[in-house]
Amino acid sequence: MFELNLQYRIKTSLPVITGNYKILHYDEFPILFSGTNNYGNKLIGSYSYEDDETDLFRYFLIIVSDKQYVDFYNGKISYRSLIETNESLFIIDKDINDHIIDTFHVPLESIPADYLPHIKSFIPLQKQTQNNLNFAFSLKGKLADLHKAKVNDINNVNERIYNYLQDSLETLNVFQLNPIVYSQPSQAASYRLNFDIEFKQEQQMSMFPIDKKKVGEFLQTYLNYISYSLPEEDDGFLEDNPEKSKGFSDLKSKYEEIFTSYNTEPLSAVSDILVENISSSAEKLSEVTEYLKSNNSFDSILLGYTDDNGGFSTIGYLIEDYKALIDSKILHNEEELYIENIIVDPTPQSYRILVYDMNTETGKGRARLYPDDTEDYYRVKLHVYTVGDSLSNSIFTKSLNESKVVNVEGIGTRINGVFKKLECYIELKT
Repeated sequence: MFELNLQYRIKTSLPVITGNYKILHYDEFPILFSGTNNYGNKLIGSYSYEDDETDLFRYFLIIVSDKQYVDFYNGKISYRSLIETNESLFIIDKDINDHIIDTFHVPLESIPADYLPHIKSFIPLQKQTQNNLNFAFSLKGKLADLHKAKVNDINNVNERIYNYLQDSLETLNVFQLNPIVYSQPSQAASYRLNFDIEFKQEQQMSMFPIDKKKVGEFLQTYLNYISYSLPEEDDGFLEDNPEKSKGFSDLKSKYEEIFTSYNTEPLSAVSDILVENISSSAEKLSEVTEYLKSNNSFDSILLGYTDDNGGFSTIGYLIEDYKALIDSKILHNEEELYIENIIVDPTPQSYRILVYDMNTETGKGRARLYPDDTEDYYRVKLHVYTVGDSLSNSIFTKSLNESKVVNVEGIGTRINGVFKKLECYIELKT
């Protein structure tokens, strides 16, 4: 163990973890961990050395910002990079009973290189909390840092976050889970907005129990992707080829695992469902982040989930410029675009489609439209106008439920040569 100059010894509680303790890597005992101190600062710490003769244990700790922690937790930056950015760190020596013996605040150049973590010391892959459907949004900055907020600001952001969660849950409509979002009270001395999600599964699906673990893992991945990964994607990737993105592919795999847990094959249009919902969810989230600019109570939000003991794990960080960052990534409604040329079929034409989203009450949905005999397709809005009974047993729901391409008659709309909408008119037997 290297010797420390006593001039660096200090008496302080800054590097002492008092809450939200989380083990990030374990090998006989905690090697890498995180938590918060009495002042609410985030800490990342690691085991450095054990003296067998004196039973002294030495730990490194650094204070990090919310953004640094999220970047580290998501594997964007290494532990070594965080230490070098801080240019100094705290060292705590403890006895075998975990009592603090000494605390030091040491400049980086005073620490032997052999004792510093490797430059590629990224956080190990974290297991997501099983059965976790409890999400939290922690408000930061301005009055929120003083544990205050204006009532109107809280009500407005709470409603926007609720709308964002509701929109994000539409990815689960195909499983007929009927998700319900409940708002829970904030914890004492903290402006953390808590939301619990429960499911009321339809009777015909009751033979397949809800795998909350798979659903929870997907939702955590989905919300993390929307808030953290989407702004880093290439412009227009959702329109061109979303599968080229590792983040999208990982999200798709999590989504398909829910199908597998239901003993059913994933729909062939899984990517289309995710593309549409990612765009929609991102627009809803941008309404949350835009509100950061106009309120007087907070200027950033940490997104995460809570465990049974109230511990908070961060999976995303929301800031004011989110909308500008994602605007070139997502799909836009045709009314938002500069329209040069619109062509609408004068009479119904025959089209091959694969429905991947359908509201049987309103007749509105989404589908792949195949303009020829190849596998090339356009994603279009689908609107089925009916006379008579609902669409529950129609060719459109058959296409959706069996993931099958079907032939229909409809009026297509092309904008600048690209199919955007298909309207079908049918009469159902009553």
